Amino acid sequence: MIDPFRKKDGNELNTVELKKVLQKQKITKLLYLNKALTNPEINAQMGLSTPKIISLLNELKSDGIVEEIGQADSSGGRRPILFGLRRDALYTVGITINLYRTTIFIFDGRNEAICEPEILNVSISEGVGIIDLIVSRTNALIEQQKVNCAKIVGAGIEIPGLVNYELGVNFTHLRTSKPLLDVFQEKLGLPVIIENDAKARTYAELKFGAAKDRKNVLVLELDWGIGLGMVLNGKLYRGKNSLAGEFGHLPMVDNDILCACGKKGCLETIASGTAIARMAREGIKAGKSSMLTRLVNEDLDKIDPQTVVKAANAGDQYSITILTSVGQWLGKSIASLIQIFNPELIILSGRVSNAGQYILTPIQQAINVYCNPDLSKEVKIQISELDKYAGVRGVTAMLMEKVMSKIETK
Repeated sequence: MIDPFRKKDGNELNTVELKKVLQKQKITKLLYLNKALTNPEINAQMGLSTPKIISLLNELKSDGIVEEIGQADSSGGRRPILFGLRRDALYTVGITINLYRTTIFIFDGRNEAICEPEILNVSISEGVGIIDLIVSRTNALIEQQKVNCAKIVGAGIEIPGLVNYELGVNFTHLRTSKPLLDVFQEKLGLPVIIENDAKARTYAELKFGAAKDRKNVLVLELDWGIGLGMVLNGKLYRGKNSLAGEFGHLPMVDNDILCACGKKGCLETIASGTAIARMAREGIKAGKSSMLTRLVNEDLDKIDPQTVVKAANAGDQYSITILTSVGQWLGKSIASLIQIFNPELIILSGRVSNAGQYILTPIQQAINVYCNPDLSKEVKIQISELDKYAGVRGVTAMLMEKVMSKIETK
C-alpha cells in the first residue's frame, strides 16, 4: 500500500501535512465502515469544524478517494449530500477458510465484492499444504481482476478454531512452525489479520448488522461447529488470549461421541451442523423414512446441514424432528449464557440458522423452561439479517480498522 507519511517525491511530511493526512485517513476509515455519511455526521465523529471537514472532503475528492453518492433524507430544508469512498479508492482481500472449502474475495472501497469469489474445494484437514494453493489462487484472482496492488490495504482471513488474534496463531488448524499470520504475510506480500470465524461474524454484526449501536449482544455461529461471539459494553470481547467464545465445547451430555476437540459430551456433539448430518445419516441407516435419501441420490455421505434444513423447509418430518432436538439443546445452553451475560440481543447465524422457525421455536421454548424469566423476558432472539458472506466482510472491516488505527497512532 502507498506510504501515507511520504510525499510523492519520497520526502517525509512536516507536522502540519502529517496532521492533515491523519485526518483524511480517519475520514476514509469512517466512510469505509459506514458506507455513506453526510458532512454533519462526519463532523460529529471527528470533532472538527464544518469548513475543515468540507476542505478535507474536497481534497479527498481530488485525490480520487471520495465522491458524492447521493443525498440523505431530510425532515425539512435542503437535503444533505452523502459522501462515500470511490469503489476503486482501495481494495481488501477477504479469505474464508472453512472445514471443507476455502473462498477468496476481493472487496472494493465500499466493502462490496468486485467479482464472483474464487472457491477452492479443499479440506482444512489437508493441513498446511493448502496454504500455497490459497496464496496462488489469491494472486491469480488479483491479476485477473487487474487490481492495482498499491491500492490493496491487506488481507483478512477468517478461520475456525482457537485463534489468537494478536499473535496470529491458530492452535487448532494449519499449525505451522511460525505464526500462521506471518506465513500468509510473507507469501502474499500484504498486511494480514487472522480471526476466528465466529468473532469475524460478530464484528460484522457490530459494524453493519443488528448489533450496531448496541451494548451487549451475543452472536451464535451455528455451522459445522458452534461458535460464540460477544459484544460487551459495545466492543468485541476476545478474552485474555483472544480465545473466548468456545461455547460449542461446553460439556453438556454424557455420551461416547468424540468431539473434534478430542473430548466427549461437548455441545457440538449434539447440536452442531456436524451432529445434524451425523444424526440424519444414522437415522436413515436405522430405517427412518425421509426425503433426505432422495435429495442426496441415496449417497448418505453427501448429507450436510444445508440438506437437512432444505428437507425440513420442504416439510420432511424426520428433518424437522432432528432440528427440534438440536434447538432444544441449544436453547438449554443459551439459557445459561443469558443468566451469565444478561444480553439485550442474541443473533443466530450460520447454515443451521437458515432453518428459521424450525430452530428458533425450540430454542425459545427451552429458554422458557431453563432460564430465569426476569432475565429472559428482556432478551430478543433473532436470525441474522446479514448474508452468508458477513464473516469475511467482518474480517476485512477488522483489517481496515487495524491498518488505519496503526496509521493514526504512528
